[in-house]
Amino acid sequence: MTKSLIPVVTFSALYLILGGIYFARDLNLEFVIYVAVIVAIFAGVFATLRSTQFPVWMLWLLSVWGLMHVAGGAVQTVDGVLFAYKIYPFLDLGGDFYILKYDQVVHAYLYGLVAMMAYHTLRVPLGIKGHTFLVVLAAAMISLGISGLNEIMEFLIAVSIENNGVGGYANAMLDLIFNLSGAVVGVLGYLVIKGRE
Repeated sequence: MTKSLIPVVTFSALYLILGGIYFARDLNLEFVIYVAVIVAIFAGVFATLRSTQFPVWMLWLLSVWGLMHVAGGAVQTVDGVLFAYKIYPFLDLGGDFYILKYDQVVHAYLYGLVAMMAYHTLRVPLGIKGHTFLVVLAAAMISLGISGLNEIMEFLIAVSIENNGVGGYANAMLDLIFNLSGAVVGVLGYLVIKGRE
């Protein structure tokens, strides 16, 4: 644990503990599970830093995602919890088919970040040189694959817990679209910022 990691670890631990207590107190099993998954993700990322060499700014972006997720289940809005909040009706076909919601922004943000982390992993610890298009494609597909695991987890929650907020088929497909969009924008944005490596 280096000094540069202490603030991000402390910040993350604080909101995860508070969020876990809040959801447990309300017997919100769905979000207790989500907090546990976030803790496991953070533990895995921080435990592998010696190998992955993720920069601290990426860890802060990951921590911000965790906070967005906890807030998404805890903060109440006119549409219910923040995850259900309808930001702007770019496309409203009724039911779950609504663009743009807070949940979709969180999905795009996370998988944009995951694509950046995948690109970094392929370039830095794995040392892949050149082949920019293939590395970008691989990073985006890694991110999309990981997002598929998230959708599987949400499906298992939907069939296991009554009164969950997962949503139906349209919601799942829109999630995947935003996951892919975020992955592509994220990795291309990272490429522009860092320059072609």
